[in-house]
Amino acid sequence: MKISARNQLIGHVDLIQQGKVNAEVYIKLKSGYTMVAVITNEAVRELNLTCGDEVVAFFKSSCVLVTTDITLNISARNKFQGVITNMQIGEVNAVLHINIGNDEIITSVITLNSIRSLNIKLGIGVSAIIKASDVMIGKEIKG
Repeated sequence: MKISARNQLIGHVDLIQQGKVNAEVYIKLKSGYTMVAVITNEAVRELNLTCGDEVVAFFKSSCVLVTTDITLNISARNKFQGVITNMQIGEVNAVLHINIGNDEIITSVITLNSIRSLNIKLGIGVSAIIKASDVMIGKEIKG
């Protein structure tokens, strides 16, 4: 299956913490970072998720916030430091490619006003921020 979300990061389930309705799924990425996804307990059961499973964490590029303040404290669970390796500038928006390590790329779409106000350029360090509730999980089901 192909999906339209630009961000599709492969990792392994490191931990599943289930609550009454939702579960926090911790996914170890090849960059070394851990991504947190909040999904329903029903989704955990339907995917038959267990620790060690290979999964794909996916999220839309419009869900990725960018800051040049890498010390910024924020409530979002996923904050990854990286470097801008590519920029595609449009009339209103720009597409940023952020290398968070080990050639793992997060793509973000932000406005040109944000590019200007943050003084974003190729090669600068930024943080990519993604809310855990914006992260979906896919797993290949065999059989």
